[in-house]
Amino acid sequence: MDSAAPPDFVETFASLDRARLTYTNGEARQQQLAARQLVWEYVDALWQDVQRAGERPEVGDKYHALTVVRSLTHSLRTVAFDAVYDAEPRDPEPAG
Repeated sequence: MDSAAPPDFVETFASLDRARLTYTNGEARQQQLAARQLVWEYVDALWQDVQRAGERPEVGDKYHALTVVRSLTHSLRTVAFDAVYDAEPRDPEPAG
């Protein structure tokens, strides 16, 4: 993967992810957001560990994988957040 590939990869996946979440119910979207938040927190903690060790993970190839995964998990969390809080209600109202 060259340095231009990760943003395209993340954007392309976000488009597919957004489309899929559109068709899930509100509870499933909430579950996705909660799960993705946990993954984001873990990856961000790894990032912070690297920084505390005096490294700069955003520079060079040494932490390229971490940079890509951090970008992807940020996107996953953002897409799920948007799906939860910006979605039109799709769950049918109970009759009665």
